[in-house]
Parts: sequence; structure tokens; C-alpha cells
Amino acid sequence: MDVSAIFELPVHIWVTCDALAAKYPTGYGELRFSVVLPTDQPPLGGPPDVPGTASRAELTGDQVVWAQEYAAFIPESLRPATALHRVAMTDVDGPTYDDHRSWLTPDHQLARYVNRWFDDVRTWAEVVTGQDLDPNHRVYDAELDGVGLTFIEPSHDGAVGITVTMPHVRPLRAQEWADVLGLVRDGKQPPLEEVLSRDARAAHRRDADRRAIIDAATALEIALGRHVRRVADQLPAAQRQRISERTALGDYISIAEHSGLQLAVPVDRLRWLSRLRNDAAHHGAAPSHWDAGDAVQLMIDFLSAHGLLRRTGEREPDGGEWVLVDSENAEDKPRNSDDQ
Repeated sequence: MDVSAIFELPVHIWVTCDALAAKYPTGYGELRFSVVLPTDQPPLGGPPDVPGTASRAELTGDQVVWAQEYAAFIPESLRPATALHRVAMTDVDGPTYDDHRSWLTPDHQLARYVNRWFDDVRTWAEVVTGQDLDPNHRVYDAELDGVGLTFIEPSHDGAVGITVTMPHVRPLRAQEWADVLGLVRDGKQPPLEEVLSRDARAAHRRDADRRAIIDAATALEIALGRHVRRVADQLPAAQRQRISERTALGDYISIAEHSGLQLAVPVDRLRWLSRLRNDAAHHGAAPSHWDAGDAVQLMIDFLSAHGLLRRTGEREPDGGEWVLVDSENAEDKPRNSDDQ
């Protein structure tokens, strides 16, 4: 039985327009399938060239959004770009079962795993680009003030104002989109510090500043600890002996300082973030939103230079110039995404 389906993404993902109208292999676990992107037909995109789609009015109507460009700041080098709303899924192939799971045919497997697949895809997309793609806690670019209030005096009618923001978006390039789908198919997860970095950015955007500080400092601790251990044989003996399974962020900062290690972020700034983390974790102290934002940016700067996933090229206004690299050799050969 041939299986094909249309999937509406829980949250739209920004991609460059050269990624459209193409097929990409992906999968989840033992399930394999292809994702076909819509065509580039302004303003709402067009359905992909998949047999049977044209006969479904609910998929081809004038109001069906496949891909749409919204108001946002897009880096000049990544234009044109669009927000992906729907994709087609074809070439579905999964294991067959002769036991009590005989009902778990490839179409049922796709239905069971599609949301888990999306969660892995959006995690990689968030790590690579900095996009905020959490479907369970959406942050909107326009918010009404006073929703739910009914004023008796003064006699306001409904919301009394609106807050509008213009997001900076770093879309996925076509090759990055293909890489992400391949990584998900192969069951590869982003490095833990990059997931924590994603979580810190998301927490700060949602005004959860204490959570942002803890996640940012933990991501920093993982990356700094790995960096210090990697060069352990080059450290003075007294500093090398301080490294153990119980070495924490403050210790790593001290070791780096007394060893004269050259880091992308000044040691005093690292120590500042460590103090914020200690206050948040041990005393329940919440930093100011401004300090939390500075801490998150400090973390991003450190990971960009010393993490497993590196950034290259000119810095864009949104700070998003993530590239995918071979994590095992990240220190030796950062790969510019323009050279892929």
C-alpha cells in the first residue's frame, strides 16, 4: 500500500525559498519517508507535486496556507525566505509485524510518530538557527493588552492597546534543511549544551529569567568543562590535578584563569554568570531581565567559539550564524555552510 499524507506543522519553520519544491529523505526510528516541500507561489505557496493532492479541495483552496512570508528582519544573504506551514510526506516505508502489532502498518506508524518527528526537527532547527518553535508555549509577534478585561469605569471597549514586535529570523538554508531531516532520520541529537542554549533563549523570551540563567550557566559549564579537559595535558600540573568528576563551573573558570587559557569571553564575565547561577539555584534569586539577556548572549558567544556546533562568517543582526559541523572534529575543522 502506497502511503502519502499532508502534515500541517504545529509551528511554522522559516526556510530559504530555494528549499521549496524539493523532496528530502528523512524518518523516525525504523520508519522512513520523504518530505516534499510546497512550491513557491505567493502569497500562500502552492501544494507540492504529489499524486492525489490536486483532487483534494481542502488542500488546494485559495485560503490554504502552504508557505507564507511574514513581516520579519531576514539577513540579506538569506533572502528570499518564507515560513513553512505544510509539507507532504511520501515514500513511507516501515517495518511489518506478524504478531499482536499487525495493525501497526506504515500509515499507522506515520500517525504515531509524526509529532515526535516534528519535535526532533524543530529542536535541530532551533539549535541551528535560533528560531523559537515551541508549539506548547507560543510567543506571538502581536499581543493585545487587557484581553479578558471588561471595564465598568472607564468605559473601555475590549483591549486597550496592542504590542507589536518585528522578529529577527534566521531561516534554514536548503542544505541545512536537508541536513536536519537526515540527522533526525539517523536518530542523532544535538549536543546537550546546545539544547540548554535553546532552552535558555526560550526562557528569556518568556520572561522566565531565573530559568534562563540556570540553563545558560549549565550550557556554559558543559562547554567550558569539555574545553578544559580537552587541553588538560597542556595545563600546569597543579591545575590539571583539580580536574575531577566533581569539578563545577566555578572550578573550571578558576582553572582556565590560572592556566592562562585564551577564551572567547573574558574570565570576569564568566565568573559573573557563575555568581548569577549560584544566586538563582541556591538562593532562589531572579536576575533582572536585562542581566538575563546579557547572560544568554554571553553563553551564545562562548558556545560559538568553543562548542561542538560552531558559527562562521559575518555576524547577522540576530546573532544567528549557526552551521552544522562534524561534532567529533569540531575543534579542528569548522565548516562554513556556504561551502556545503
